[in-house]
Amino acid sequence: MSVSTRQQRAQFASETLASLGQLVEDATAHFSMPGGVISVVDRGGILDELSFGLANVECSTPMDPRYRFEIGSISKLFTSLVVNRLVDEGRLDLDETLAQIFEWVDASSGLGRVSVRRLLNHTSGMSVGADTLADDAGEVWHSRHCVVAPDSPARFHYSNLGYLVLGEIVRERSGRRLAELVREQFLGPLKMDRALAEVSFADQASLATGYWPARPDRPWAPGDPLSPATFFEVDSASGNVAATSSDMAALVGALLGAATNDPVLDAEGRAVISRATFDRITQDLAPSGEPVYLAGGVRAVESSRYAMGINVEQVGAHRCVSHGGGMVGYSTFMLVDCTAELGVVVMTNANGDTLGAHLLARIVHDDVLRRLEHAEPIARTSLDLSVRADNVAVHCVEPGTYWGDDFEESLEVLDARDGGAMHVRYRALEGRLFHLPNGRFVTEHPQLRRFHLDWSAHDASAGFTYGPTTFRRAEGRETNAASFSAPPHALVGHYRSFSPWYPEFRIIERSATLLLVAPGGVEAPSDEVVLVEVEPGVYRVGDDPWLPERLIAGPVRASQVVSVNRDGCLYSRVFSP
Repeated sequence: MSVSTRQQRAQFASETLASLGQLVEDATAHFSMPGGVISVVDRGGILDELSFGLANVECSTPMDPRYRFEIGSISKLFTSLVVNRLVDEGRLDLDETLAQIFEWVDASSGLGRVSVRRLLNHTSGMSVGADTLADDAGEVWHSRHCVVAPDSPARFHYSNLGYLVLGEIVRERSGRRLAELVREQFLGPLKMDRALAEVSFADQASLATGYWPARPDRPWAPGDPLSPATFFEVDSASGNVAATSSDMAALVGALLGAATNDPVLDAEGRAVISRATFDRITQDLAPSGEPVYLAGGVRAVESSRYAMGINVEQVGAHRCVSHGGGMVGYSTFMLVDCTAELGVVVMTNANGDTLGAHLLARIVHDDVLRRLEHAEPIARTSLDLSVRADNVAVHCVEPGTYWGDDFEESLEVLDARDGGAMHVRYRALEGRLFHLPNGRFVTEHPQLRRFHLDWSAHDASAGFTYGPTTFRRAEGRETNAASFSAPPHALVGHYRSFSPWYPEFRIIERSATLLLVAPGGVEAPSDEVVLVEVEPGVYRVGDDPWLPERLIAGPVRASQVVSVNRDGCLYSRVFSP
C-alpha cells in the first residue's frame, strides 16, 4: 500500500464512519454499552469522529466527544513511559530486582527476584492481583507474600499487581507520586489538556456516566437492564487516567510521531516520546499478549505480543500497537497502525469486560485500510449476537435434543425460523440463544440465566455444559448413578465480595472437578477455571501448575465453607443459589 496523504486519510475515515453509523447505533442493543465515541486519528489529530448512544441513560443525555472516559489499562503505557524516563536519567535499571529496590522485600523470595523489565512486559510470574484496597502502597504491602510463578522460561501473564509495584518503584526512586509525573512529563507536554492523571469525586460530572449490568449475579444477555456503575476515586499505576477523544488523539499522534522519528517536542525542544524510547517499549517482547477479538471478515491479527505497557501486533503487512482499557463502568480500545500512519480509538461507558469497543476498533481499522487499498469494504449493519442459521460456521451449534446428567431433563436447540434466531427449549419455555465474542453462549431463557452455556463438539458426545450440568445427545451420554447421590464438596456455593472489579462467583462441581465460574466482572475470568488443591484448603486457580493465583478456603460450618480468600480479596458465601 502506497503512503496516503492526510486528505485521503480524512476522506476515507469520514466514509468509514458514515457507512458504519447504523452498525454502531445497533451495537448498543447487542452489547451492554449505552454509548461511546469513535475517533480516527493521524499524526495531525482527529480525521473524523462519531459519537453514538447516550452519556447518561436516566437523563437521555446524548453522547458527546467532550465527555471524559476512564481509559483503564491504557494508562499502563504512561506508567511504562515514566519508568523509562527514570532509566534514561540513570535513576533506575530495567534489570534491577525488587530486592535491590525495596528493603522490605526478601531477596530469597519469588518476589525478590522479579525485575523491572519483567514487571513491564508481564513476565514477572505475579498474579493478576485483587485490587481490594484503595491505595497502591497498601495493596502492594499486603501482597508481599503472594505466590510468584517461576520466571524461566518467560511466560506472559497479565498482572495489574505488577504495575502497582512499578508505581511504588517510581515513588521510591523519584520521591514523587506517579500521577504527578504522568501529568508533568506527558499529559501536559502532549497537550492532552483535559486528561486527568488521577480521578477524584470532583471530576465525576465531567465523565460520561459509567454503566454495568443491573444483575451482577448472572451473565449479561442482550436486552438485560443496565444501572450506573459504582464510581470511585483512582490514581492507580495500573489504570489512573481519564481522557476525552481529543486527548487520546494527541496520544496516538505522539506514538505515530515517535514511530517515524518525528516526535512531539516539549517547551524546551526535547522529545516527549523519543524514537529510542518508542523502540525500547515496543521491542522488549513477551512471548504472547492480550487476547484478540475480531468480527467476521476483519483481517487477522497474525501476532500480538506484549512489550512495555503496550501490545505489538502484526496485522498483515501492518505493524500496529494496541491496548485495551477496562474500568468499572468504562471500556476503551486504542489501535495505532504505524504502517498506515493512523489510529483508531473507541471510548465507551460500558463495563470493562464488555468487548464492544475492541470489536468496533478492529472493524473501523479494517474498513479504513480497505478504502486506502482501493478494496471493497464489507457492508455491515449489525453486530447481532443471536445464533442464526447463516452464522452456523462460526458457532457450530447443532439443532437437536440434548439430555441432562440424569436423563430426566432435556434441552432442545430449535432451528432458526424464517431466517431468525435459534432458540432453546427447556421445561416447556423458549428463549433466544446468543453467541458472545469470547466464544461462550447465553440465553434469555428465564430458567437458564444463572450460568453461561458452553458448547463442545466431540462426535456423538457434542453438547452444552450449564453450570454443574452437562447436556449431551442421547447416543453420546454415559450415566453414572453413583455420582448423582454424592454429597457436594464443601466449597460448592455462591460467593460475593464488595469489590466492584470482581464482585462474585460460584464454585460448582462437574464430573468430580471443582470449577470457579464468574458471571462477569472487569477482572473476573471470562471462562470456567479449574480449582486444584495444592495443599489442604489451598487451591490453585487454574489447571496449569505454573499459575500463581490462589484461593484459600475459610472455616467450614454445617459441611459448607463460610468464606474464601482469593489472592487477598475476601468473599463470603451468600444465601442465593
